[in-house]
Amino acid sequence: MTRLAVVIAASVLAGCALAATQEPAVTTRDLAGAWQGRLALQLANAAATLTIKEDGTYQGALHLDGGEDRPFSGAIVTVREGRLRYQGTHGNGLVMVRQRGEITLRFVPDGGGGGGAFTRAP
Repeated sequence: MTRLAVVIAASVLAGCALAATQEPAVTTRDLAGAWQGRLALQLANAAATLTIKEDGTYQGALHLDGGEDRPFSGAIVTVREGRLRYQGTHGNGLVMVRQRGEITLRFVPDGGGGGGAFTRAP
């Protein structure tokens, strides 16, 4: 086999392997429903609940020790297929979706620091 044929074959196999490991694109409609997890902000790190509507708008509450709930809200938008962003009460950032076993949402704020992780509520 010529060197060019080997390079082409390796490229094709690598591309197939990459395509097989990529997760399908998720839309806000796929995320609709109730979620639970944790939210870390500058002044608090606590359990949180979140409800996402099909249009991507969301409302939630940060559940602080002592029984106090702090509401938050915002919207998740599709920037392009497979890329989601949020804009809400506590800033803007990326929404990363992992679909291994149960779906996990990660809110990653622009500029770093804090964020949140949620799984579907039972």
